[in-house]
Amino acid sequence: MASISFREIKKGNVIMLEGEPYEVLDRSFRAKQQREAMATVSMRNLLSGKVLEKNFQSSAIVDLAQLNEKRAQFLYRDGNEYSFMDQETYDQFTLTREQLKDAANYMKEELEVRIVMFEETPIDVVLPSEVSLKVVDCPPGVKGDTAQGGSKVVTLETGMKISTPLFVKENDMVFVKTKSGQFDRRES
Repeated sequence: MASISFREIKKGNVIMLEGEPYEVLDRSFRAKQQREAMATVSMRNLLSGKVLEKNFQSSAIVDLAQLNEKRAQFLYRDGNEYSFMDQETYDQFTLTREQLKDAANYMKEELEVRIVMFEETPIDVVLPSEVSLKVVDCPPGVKGDTAQGGSKVVTLETGMKISTPLFVKENDMVFVKTKSGQFDRRES
């Protein structure tokens, strides 16, 4: 396992603390007169999701977590559980909506994703940059007093609601950016 000092730590690093992986959300340093600088680190536990803030000597050493990624395919949703299949071993596993967080809004059958693993435990899902989803509920697009093209809110097959241009109709397939959750384009 690689080790670094808190002086070298960056936002986004995944470190080991008390045997569990933590993602660094933010860090800051403050120096006191004639004392070693302190590093204040805000981090999120990747297993439980809890966020905590802790102070460390800036010269303290910490281990970087060893995370692996696996290719997986989303199979189906059963209530609050989402089932996936490992693309290499064909093993199936489930994640809850709480574990998936916002990624649950993009889970469409047969969607291929990457699963971040910590010691054979899935802890996060990496989505493709955009996902194609079907519009299942859409108000009629009526041009009104708009100076530019208007927009309307539609419901997608996963239950997610997004704002789209007026020309989008029910049963259209639309591409949604997974980082921002915004409409990208209509599938032609």
